[in-house]
Amino acid sequence: MTNDTFSKLAFAFPQSTVASWKITKARAEFLATFRPVAYDCCISSCCCFVGPNSDLTHCPYCHEPRFNSKGRARRRFTYAPLIPRLKAFYQNKEFGHSMLYRSKHQHDGINLQDVMDGANYQRLRGTNVIINGQPRPYKYFEDHRDIALGLSTDGFCPFRKRKKTCWPILIYNYNLSPEIRFWIRHILCVGVVPGPYKPKDFDSFLWPLVEELLNLAAGIKAFDLSSDEIFALRAFLILVFGDIPAVSMVMRMKGHNGLVPCRMCKITALRTPNSRSPGHYVPLHRAQHPAVKNNNTVTHVYDPANLPLRTHADFLDTARAVQMAPTTAQSNILAKNSGIKGIPILSYLPSLFFPYSFPYDFMHLIFENVMKNLILLWTGEFKGLDEGTGQYHLMPKVWEAVGTATAASGPTIPSAFGARPPNVCDNKMACTADTWSFWMLYLGPVLLSKRFQRRVYFDHFIELVKLIHICIQFKISTTEISTLREGFQNWVLKYEQ
Repeated sequence: MTNDTFSKLAFAFPQSTVASWKITKARAEFLATFRPVAYDCCISSCCCFVGPNSDLTHCPYCHEPRFNSKGRARRRFTYAPLIPRLKAFYQNKEFGHSMLYRSKHQHDGINLQDVMDGANYQRLRGTNVIINGQPRPYKYFEDHRDIALGLSTDGFCPFRKRKKTCWPILIYNYNLSPEIRFWIRHILCVGVVPGPYKPKDFDSFLWPLVEELLNLAAGIKAFDLSSDEIFALRAFLILVFGDIPAVSMVMRMKGHNGLVPCRMCKITALRTPNSRSPGHYVPLHRAQHPAVKNNNTVTHVYDPANLPLRTHADFLDTARAVQMAPTTAQSNILAKNSGIKGIPILSYLPSLFFPYSFPYDFMHLIFENVMKNLILLWTGEFKGLDEGTGQYHLMPKVWEAVGTATAASGPTIPSAFGARPPNVCDNKMACTADTWSFWMLYLGPVLLSKRFQRRVYFDHFIELVKLIHICIQFKISTTEISTLREGFQNWVLKYEQ
């Protein structure tokens, strides 16, 4: 609640003793046994005044003064330390037992059920921890109490007008079982970038967290109540995720509108013909594109099975070249041609592999993009494009009937499957990623049957549905992963055809 709302509690509840905010805050800090740390930040949240920015009196981006006329910071970023909370986990016997899931998880080499079955984690387990270039005498996750962490962030609008954004920095505990690790009570928020705008230097807000993670890699003295012993608590960040703009910001990349938009490979984007919009059109077959047609130096066809993938060493070498360029102009050219804007602060954590520790977010990738784009194509509303020589447009009355049937299916669907599906024709704004997921997997295959003029488009949609069903299984075998790789490559090729 706001400060004004809190100050009115005493009047709303006159029978209760409501202390002042100052007293209540002090009491909460005492009971929590740790204190948040406040850092000065730009009034527009461009950057946080820590590390190399600690002595600045003005924002290096918007040039707004750091202090007001009284010499006080105009805005502050509150950081909630991570270490005291991780130490507290093992001071609770019951919660300490629930933290053993990671150490008990057995990888059979065939099936993938959790992040611990991934190649990155398995590679770390056989590697000695390196701090400041010096190998330590212990390996990652050697102790059963070592903690695997994930990080996520995204901008959201707290107010109805949706003109101002703030950015929470969330930590996830992978030592907990999948059934409970994403419960709100187990998500650790270490801070919220206050906004009102997107940060220009997000790394500066991550500075306190990276400091703690480096200390945790070396080991922090802690007490384990279950074994009644003092031990070296270690924690390692192994995964960072979010939507494309958020992760591009964390990785210091240009993002999906750049010339080289992908963080996994070096595929180049093309501008939409006769348009001034930023380049974000990335076809595999591009021989017919006006900018490529008569240019022999440009790649005409990309093989989806053999894309020019980025590697950890290549990524960091490019980041250093961009940041250490002798002039700003040269730095900008290198950044444009590589998609990398500089050295991300998270690269100082040796437990992360660039770019493979930064996977694409499945919800945004499939349900918020691919599924929505397919529907826009089917209904003739995709960026003003017609169907060319194809016949994949659904007649308006057909799509209206699909929407009506979707809404009518609600009474027969158990609530365990999710919320009641809305009319996807009339009320697209009410369709969440969860809605599109259910529609794609269960309703779409039935409602779209025999609706297209040519069956090839329906079959193409069903191929995608089969692949998504494999993706959301609780256990995926290596054979199924091969099926997914080949299946998605073929699906995209058919999509372009």
